[in-house]
Amino acid sequence: MATQSNRPRHGDFAAMAGSKSGEEDLLARGNPRPRGSEISNGFGVHSPELVRLQSTGQGHVRDELSAPSESGSSAHKQNVETDFAELKDGTLVELIQDSENPHRTLLAVWKNGDLRYLDQLEYDSQVLVPLQRTNETFKRLRLPAEANPYESVQSLLSRVERLISRCVSVDAMYIPVLADFVLSTWLVDRFFVAPYLSVVGLPQSGKTTLLKVLSLVCRRPLLIADITSASFYRACAQFMPTMLIDEAGSIRNNRALRHLLRAGTTRDVISVLANRTCHAYGAKVISWLEPCDDTALNSRCVLIPMIETARTDLAGPSDSEVEREAAALQAQLLQFRFQNYRSVHPGPIPGDEILRPRSRDLLRTLSAAHLQDVKRSQRLLEFFDSGQAVPPEPLSPEQNAVLRALYSIIHVRKDYTSIQTGDLTSTVNYFLRIAGESLRLQPRKVGAVLTSLGFSNRRRTNSGWVVSLNREDGEKLHQLSEHYGIDRLSERFQKISPNDCDLCRAVTAKKSNRVPQVPKGQASTTLDLREELAPH
Repeated sequence: MATQSNRPRHGDFAAMAGSKSGEEDLLARGNPRPRGSEISNGFGVHSPELVRLQSTGQGHVRDELSAPSESGSSAHKQNVETDFAELKDGTLVELIQDSENPHRTLLAVWKNGDLRYLDQLEYDSQVLVPLQRTNETFKRLRLPAEANPYESVQSLLSRVERLISRCVSVDAMYIPVLADFVLSTWLVDRFFVAPYLSVVGLPQSGKTTLLKVLSLVCRRPLLIADITSASFYRACAQFMPTMLIDEAGSIRNNRALRHLLRAGTTRDVISVLANRTCHAYGAKVISWLEPCDDTALNSRCVLIPMIETARTDLAGPSDSEVEREAAALQAQLLQFRFQNYRSVHPGPIPGDEILRPRSRDLLRTLSAAHLQDVKRSQRLLEFFDSGQAVPPEPLSPEQNAVLRALYSIIHVRKDYTSIQTGDLTSTVNYFLRIAGESLRLQPRKVGAVLTSLGFSNRRRTNSGWVVSLNREDGEKLHQLSEHYGIDRLSERFQKISPNDCDLCRAVTAKKSNRVPQVPKGQASTTLDLREELAPH
């Protein structure tokens, strides 16, 4: 889409300063004020009476305002501090910084390919004015100074990849993923799932450098080393930044941080604090010395491993050439946001049904901006399917032992079975003992693990609780063993060979992209595993 930009030159202001209609010209031309100047009618002047619109949950003005007013003075209109607005007539309003004064902000106004830079924008009974850099956190956010045309989405991604490779030594397979992440941050408020990166490596492996490079090109980056829960919520609500958290494991209240990060992946999840609603939604990069001990959080992150390098040819993130290139990229990425804000939506990639739900959501978010690029999207799918994007988390010893016991049950006989919880507990403890584990489980704990694994078909009898397994449970057990992996069972624990098990063959066929015809079965009999599994 062709773009006509009337980015003002400094001399334009001087030419209009003496004209009677100079103030009206300023509004029409979108000329930012020179440093220290004031405009008598209040255009662009920050006022303590400014009132912020009610947030729609995304932390910035999203009210669909009506068409521009043709008449009326702005003196009687309500000023609204704005960092982003989507208007009914298709206009997009985005916050930028003044190229001549980085401490001052302006509004970039986009409509039908026309781009203007304004101190304020009158709409209906309100006047949109740029959010000012009065907040210490906001002062540290990197904003673009303008929007510039770009050649194509592919060229944007290639330039981001080259910038990252120029500054950071990271395995080549992760470079496209990092570029996809950068692009997704410019449209994250259009997605239902926010992308997360988990950067893991020893000291001096380049984690902080990578975060600094990403902060040069992501939308509204906020690079932090420590943060409180209140500040976390406040930053997300006010700016929806791309948070880059360095050495997250060393943050004082690490447990609270992990809770905030888990909640921040889904757009519609909110917290209620002191009768106020807060959200933590937004793209995030978290660096750790080692993966955190939080299975739920790890499943929401794409893993980026880092190792120390001996390369001496890498540029620093603060090098002047790198900063100039990053600034140029930010201007084009803002243009990308304007042109694609309404048209980009996460969508399925052929074959992504093989992924687990969270991995599939992450894949679709990262590929949304280049969904039409079939080859790139397929390569990203292959990366996720390899298990390197979101490595599967191991089960706990208790869960592993219960899964092994259940898995052995359905491979002892071809018909499905029922088993008393007490007998199942004995079998589970037997597997724990031969695995060298010192812990032993009680029937109540075995019941809790069964519920966590999704097996709730239990009934009370005169002799105790009985667990029933049917064909669907057998399929579920094979899926769990495929997803999580279980310690290989000795042949004497599998009286049915995997070659003779319909479900084992189905799993094998799935891995080879074939769709097998799996015959249906029916639960029928009761089995004493202590006799079946006793050592010979």
